[in-house]
Amino acid sequence: MSKIFLNQVGFQPDSAKKAVLDFEADEFKIVDDAGNEAFNGRVIHFGKDEISGEDTYVADFGGFYKAGRYHVEANGVSSPNFEISENVYDKLMKDICKCFYYLRCGDALDRKYAGEFYHEPCHMSKATVYGEDTDPVDVTGGWHDAGDYGRYSTAGAVAVAHLLYGVRFFDNLLNVEFDIPKVQAGSASADNTSISGYLPDILAEAKVELDFLMKMQRENGSVWHKVTTFCHAPFIMPEEDTSELFLFNVSSMATADIAAVFALAYTIYRNYDAEYADKLMDRAKRAYKWLQDNPEPLLFKNAEGSNTGEYGEAEDISNRFWAACALYEATGEKSYYQDAETQKERLGSFDKAAEFKGYQGDVFTCLGWAEVAGLGCMSLLLSDDGSELFELAKKSYLQEADRLCDNADKNGFGLCMDKKDFIWGSNMELLKYLMVLTVAEHINSETATNAGGNGKLAKSVKKTRSKYESAIIAGIDYLLGCNSMDVSYVTGNGEKAFKNPHLRPTAIDDVEQPWPGLVSGGPNVGLQDERAQTLPKDLPPMKCYLDHIDCYSLNEITIYWNSPLVFVMAGVFRRMGR
Repeated sequence: MSKIFLNQVGFQPDSAKKAVLDFEADEFKIVDDAGNEAFNGRVIHFGKDEISGEDTYVADFGGFYKAGRYHVEANGVSSPNFEISENVYDKLMKDICKCFYYLRCGDALDRKYAGEFYHEPCHMSKATVYGEDTDPVDVTGGWHDAGDYGRYSTAGAVAVAHLLYGVRFFDNLLNVEFDIPKVQAGSASADNTSISGYLPDILAEAKVELDFLMKMQRENGSVWHKVTTFCHAPFIMPEEDTSELFLFNVSSMATADIAAVFALAYTIYRNYDAEYADKLMDRAKRAYKWLQDNPEPLLFKNAEGSNTGEYGEAEDISNRFWAACALYEATGEKSYYQDAETQKERLGSFDKAAEFKGYQGDVFTCLGWAEVAGLGCMSLLLSDDGSELFELAKKSYLQEADRLCDNADKNGFGLCMDKKDFIWGSNMELLKYLMVLTVAEHINSETATNAGGNGKLAKSVKKTRSKYESAIIAGIDYLLGCNSMDVSYVTGNGEKAFKNPHLRPTAIDDVEQPWPGLVSGGPNVGLQDERAQTLPKDLPPMKCYLDHIDCYSLNEITIYWNSPLVFVMAGVFRRMGR
């Protein structure tokens, strides 16, 4: 069946706009809700590409600006409906932020805010420290990590970091309200000057996870890697998961990530609650001191027989680099900069020697739960000190963004991915890339501003920024329906949004639709679960997807698949002047 693929949520009036056809056509038209033709244009044949397997044809309607509801027609085929509006992404932004609230663990949900997705308090018992004869520990709170009910220090730290870097780069994120309980702001300065009002919603939500991560830190500064039951719970509601909780071993990765995210959080919360911010900084320095006292990597492996998420890593160098960079940016202390230089050299050597890399591109732009040097470089960019490490960060982001734009030129969807990127969680690979492109555009925007907006530099920068922005828009389009599966990978957003995430509560809560704003893992050539293996063999990468609850390798959700989309959309809102 012939199809027209496009962003099912819609477009801003002055943004790029396109639909991709998998059939030959000469012309297309834009039709409004009343059935009237509002615009028409020529279809351009792009050709076949290996990631979608489609012979693609592109209908560009970037020159159509009128607000309204429409669909595209060509040769008797109609696309899903979409909207053109200045506010087209408002609901999406609120949904992707609020999904963290629905994932809260403990007794943090309120029927007023959770509505039909409310569940009773869960995982309220103290956790046994695995392998140690010591008192159980209160580690209540935080967010459930993914389709399961585990809570993991490295994953949680990275998700919070995506949100908080979003605040640092694009403070308009502080203005987004998404209907969660208000949290009173504290004292904002050393002289105890009081702030009236509440924390911005994004900071109130991030604080839920920060408070939990504080509980995961031991007195000596080290951090437990995770708290879970010994094995994954069956598909039951959170409050029915009453098996014994275990705190599993300390890891140097978790300790470094917590040092980094606490330092980052300090730079923001000090404007709202000085006492809380000082507590974060004290915890960050305590974790960092433990790292200094324990220079050898302390990696993590699951206990024998345990099957909850391992989140294992091959090294802890990128984590230590991030911690040093974040503390340097937060404090200005030269010793952290010197440590970051050391870790940079170590990471560069490790990267060159690695026989297998779990990432594409520049290691200094990696933003996932494992390789986190890109987060360290974001702190360096925020320092804006003109140092050698600042220049490394700037160069790395710009060069990686250029690589991604080269990828985008190779397929009809304008997608910055290649076939190697369609792994477990491919949509996070995309969103990490969109973060890189967003940061690169920000760098060039700042450069243009500093250049006074005129002259050869400003003209060059404007042209480059347009290239990055085009790739960002194409990536958002892909996520929201302009893909060969003809599906929006964000629940509740788009006419054909996916509906069956591998997520325990939404699978069995007797509510027909999942809560909105969840990002699917997306197509994955590995097809690691039994249901996924029912798909035909040798599918093109973009088509290795199935919207089914059993597809944990294709359709699970996680906090760190949502968080980069929040960052990217904050950048979009900034470009909108919002």
